[in-house]
Amino acid sequence: MFKKIFLSLSLSAGLCVVSAPAIAQNNDVSPVLYFESGPSDNPEYRRMVHVKYLAGDQVRVAYKAYNRAEFIQVPNSTPSDILRQCANGEATSFRDIQSFERAEARRLRNGQAPEVKTFCVKNVSGWESQGNRTKYLDPIFNGMPHAAAMK
Repeated sequence: MFKKIFLSLSLSAGLCVVSAPAIAQNNDVSPVLYFESGPSDNPEYRRMVHVKYLAGDQVRVAYKAYNRAEFIQVPNSTPSDILRQCANGEATSFRDIQSFERAEARRLRNGQAPEVKTFCVKNVSGWESQGNRTKYLDPIFNGMPHAAAMK
């Protein structure tokens, strides 16, 4: 009888240990993010990025960034059909994000204005644990200052 109880408890404990990492991995997925990179509305900066966190096809919170450190909360101005397309459509491929990074670096070197480009990042597994947040977001923000210039 004691062996049966001990075996049952051991199996239950083992399942808890095995299932905990599986649950953590399932939760380590990117939020649904809509990005728009384009010319800055501030003459002190060449480019800015709008970031929108989506819940379904609704914006939970929207930010504007002139640099990589400061995000200003702003009202959403993106049309709902575009947000719906991000929420329900395909995500932007990592290859397309890398292509943007290379094109933007060329535009910067050649003294050209940034072009307007949008990205939909969603359901990327290993968002934190495998460094995919940095992998996906750095190419979008590369070329922007790391912080506001001190005057």
